[in-house]
Amino acid sequence: MTITIPPFDYEKAVETLSGRWEELGLHWHCYTWRGTGAQYADDTARSLDSSDVAPIDVRAWLRKNQRLVRAAPKSPEEGLEWLQGFWNPIIEEAMHRGTEDWPFRYRSAVNSLSHGTDLTWSMWVRGPSLVIVGIIGTAERCH
Repeated sequence: MTITIPPFDYEKAVETLSGRWEELGLHWHCYTWRGTGAQYADDTARSLDSSDVAPIDVRAWLRKNQRLVRAAPKSPEEGLEWLQGFWNPIIEEAMHRGTEDWPFRYRSAVNSLSHGTDLTWSMWVRGPSLVIVGIIGTAERCH
């Protein structure tokens, strides 16, 4: 018996947004961090809720000081708008300009947010510095 597996259509997979985020009652907190490799390698600093350094666990952003929240989108589309506004200039600073398909990555990001999935991206930029962004879903009624 021969089993044929059709090619996976990645483009189509991210086209349909989910309403799961609404079922979960989510909004998002957006965080950013820029620092050196040495700072990022300091696991003690990364594990402290009082530290500004990007955390080891992406959900730990929510335990950080509220002053680190850059935006609080109320929908996946608002989250995407914020991400594009922040990330497009970062792409221009990249140390190694890759061949990433940014329109696809953005479509994938809004799809992930619509499913209630947290998002974290990072990129080395000139300096050299590491830039990290986190978009973390929360149902907490904090604002």
